[in-house]
Parts: sequence; C-alpha cells; structure tokens
Amino acid sequence: MKQAITLLFVLIGSLGFYSSQASDAENGWLRHGTESADGTAIAYYVKGTANGAPLLVISGGPGSDHRYMRVGGSFDKLATSRQVAMFDQRGTSNSGAVTGAPKLTQWADDVEAVRAELGVPQLNILGHSFGGIVAMAYAQAYGDHVKSIIFANATAPSIKETQSILADVFPDRIEEWQRARNALTPRFKAKEINVFTSMEFVDLARGDTFMKAIENYDYNIEVNNALRVDMADLDFTDSVRSYRFPVLVVHGRYDPVISPATAWRLYKLIPGAEIEIFSATGHLPFAERPDAFVERVNRFLAK
Repeated sequence: MKQAITLLFVLIGSLGFYSSQASDAENGWLRHGTESADGTAIAYYVKGTANGAPLLVISGGPGSDHRYMRVGGSFDKLATSRQVAMFDQRGTSNSGAVTGAPKLTQWADDVEAVRAELGVPQLNILGHSFGGIVAMAYAQAYGDHVKSIIFANATAPSIKETQSILADVFPDRIEEWQRARNALTPRFKAKEINVFTSMEFVDLARGDTFMKAIENYDYNIEVNNALRVDMADLDFTDSVRSYRFPVLVVHGRYDPVISPATAWRLYKLIPGAEIEIFSATGHLPFAERPDAFVERVNRFLAK
C-alpha cells in the first residue's frame, strides 16, 4: 500500500517551552539547548558517559518529540556503556516552532547543531521510522561527521517507495483509523489514536504498557502534514548506495506501518550493510523486544 501514508509518521510528541540551560535530569537524561543553522532553538538530551562517538537517536514523526523512544528502557541500557543523545524535533516539546514551509534539510541541520554542541567529530546515528530519512539527509549533507548509521524500522530513501501494509494486515481497523485521523485537531493526545498505536505491536501486553506510558503526550500534526509536502519528491537512493561507513538495518518481522520489504530493499542498496529482522515484533522493536534490540545494537557498535 503505497499511499501518501497518512499514518506513517505519526508518532509521539509533546509541546513545551525551550530553555537554553541544562535542566535537572529526567530519569538521568539531562536537557541542554543549542541553535540550528537558521536560529531555531533545539532541545537535546544526554545520558551516559562519553566513550568514543556518541549514539545520536533520531525519533520518528515528524511532529513528535523523542520521549516515546525511551519506553521499554532500551536506550537507558545502551547509555550504560556509551553516551546517548536524543533531541526534540523542531515544532515539538522544548524545541522552537517551525516557521514557514519546513524542509528536510532543516532537520539535518538540527542534527548537525547537536553534534557541534556535543563537541565530537563524528556520530553513530540511529534513525527510527521517519528518523531514517532524516539520517539519510544528514549523511548526504554532513557525511564526514557520520561514523555509522542504524536504520530502525526506517523509511525507504524515497517516501514514495516506503511500503505500508496496514490495510492488508488490519482490514477490520483501517477505516476506523482513517476516521479517527480525519477528526484530529492540530494538537491532540496520544490516547486519541490508540487504534493506530495498537496496530504497531505484536505483543499486545507490551502494546498496552506502551500506550499507557505515552497516553498524555501531545502531537503536532501540522508539522507532519507540512513536511510531507517537501519530502514527496526527495530520493536519497544514489546517496545511500555510496555509503562507506558501517550500516545496520533492523526491523520488526510483522511491522505493518513500514513493511519489512522496505527494510530488505534498503539493506540491499548499501555495500557491506548488516540486517536483523526481529521475530514476533512490529514497528517499535526497542519497546517490544528491548533485550534483543539492545544486544544487536551493542554488537554492531562494538565493532
């Protein structure tokens, strides 16, 4: 199902206020602030001790902040052996608002701003879902600063080639989801799209735990809709084929949001890439299979 994938990038967001000063740690994640190339304030969060290139996590969306990535504790575990950083995408949580027509290049500049503020020459990058195409945009613009990339249930290099099979797997729910999406206001709570989130999981108990953890997060669907316009004709295929840094592709076997076939095609594009398809897993392996996810990511980064 290669529609405009109205559901594809809707993940968890939270609106708030930016502060340029480091805040008190939230579960060990210390908030900092920096500015992107166009002056937009970007809030980022760090946990763990610097030990080589940090792992910079790019969450899905657009229109979401990073906090859904913390559910399940995978990145807390990864931070016990290295520094891990995440950031609020522009237009969400503690980062600045999106002004004008958003461009994916701005998201790449935001990653670069965080790297510069961290004071490191290179990043290991993990991009989840929409975060995967942000990682591609960053690698194209700032390739010298990339040490490795992990694509986690990520988009294809072209949004048009990103395959969703939600309607095939959940024919009994897809109409309900479309009705719910059409009724959404520009800002809404995560619990308002539980019908969508429930389809991201194979393990229903973990899915329930996840939905309870994020139920009061706020989304910014205006950013989601606007950025898709810019991404409609972007294609990073040639850039991805030229990667000479290590790449790991991980994906859930039963991800209906982004089909495993999308992950396989991405893997085949990249010389020397590795792939891991987690059994009994949907769109959020770090929340659904945290132990397996952490082991595979650690094994890749240890190289």
